[in-house]
Amino acid sequence: MFIYTFAMHNFPSVAPALEVARSAVALPATVRRAVRADAGQILELVSPYADQGLMLPRTLDQIASRIDNYVVATDATTRVIACAALEEYSPSLAEVSSVAVAPVHHGKGLGTQVVLGVERLARARDIEELFALSLTDNFFISLGYKPTTISRYPEKLARYDSLSRSGIEIVPKPCFQKTLSRWGRPKLVG
Repeated sequence: MFIYTFAMHNFPSVAPALEVARSAVALPATVRRAVRADAGQILELVSPYADQGLMLPRTLDQIASRIDNYVVATDATTRVIACAALEEYSPSLAEVSSVAVAPVHHGKGLGTQVVLGVERLARARDIEELFALSLTDNFFISLGYKPTTISRYPEKLARYDSLSRSGIEIVPKPCFQKTLSRWGRPKLVG
């Protein structure tokens, strides 16, 4: 299990973010793997975004059964104030999903920190490629993701088809991709 404490700031890029976070004076947030007791708070955090069509809906049972795939940020009272999840599609491919930050904590770098936590989790599982769908283009680009097309991920398209058939409206979102290296830096391609 990993636990990281970071100050809450906006970070222009990943590497400086870690250094700034270690030396900042702002109130700390703890970034860690989620535990079963966090499931209800994660549901409370993601539900308003799902209700707006900004992310796919989740149930408490879905979150609880996949709790090992979630990374959360908690405040000093241990309240979950940000989360992200790793959705594995194959041994080498996964999606960064369920990225949510409590509205009162927007702009403090917590989204960055939980996504970095998901990336650490993906590396620990030897996942080589991550993708994310998001309406906030600059967020994933600032973390080293590159714009791509969702058609590269037939697994996700199949999931969308299944959800659409069950009556869930799918909001089209831009797709972003990142290739991970084992040592924490993106692989150089080309």
